Order: sequence, then structure tokens, then C-alpha cells
Amino acid sequence: MTDEEIRDKIFDIFAKEAKLDRDSLTLDAKLEDLDIESLDMVQILFGIEETFDVYVPQDDESFKLETMRDVVDGVKDLVAQKENA
Repeated sequence: MTDEEIRDKIFDIFAKEAKLDRDSLTLDAKLEDLDIESLDMVQILFGIEETFDVYVPQDDESFKLETMRDVVDGVKDLVAQKENA
């Protein structure tokens, strides 16, 4: 899966679960500025885990989720780890 495919799938998940305009999402968008409800964030994380067949560590300091870029880069790392396992 290419980096662009991963990014697009993540953006699709955020747009669907948080009812955001897909075209307004950018890699530099801060999650706190997107006003995502906590329940929607849980659904987003479930959607990411299901789509990419990975576990997203929510309490791991090394997996910070401040911007969309952080989410995309984190998922790319998780996918790479899974493929190399």
C-alpha cells in the first residue's frame, strides 16, 4: 500500500466518522482544531485499526496524535511493522 493510499484511507475515515468535509483535511491540520468529539475519535481509531489490521496504541508516548500528519505517519509505521513481522 502506498503512502498516498494510506493517507487517503485515513482522510476518508476522519471525514466519515467525524462528519468533516473531506476536501478541508490537510496533513498539517491539528486534530484539536477539527473539533472532533471524543466518541467520534474512538470510532476513527476503530476504523483505522479495522482498515489497516493494526492496533493503535493510545497511551504510547511515541505515538503522538496532534496533527493529521502524525496520524498518517503513525499508521504508516504500524503497517510497516506488521509487514516486517
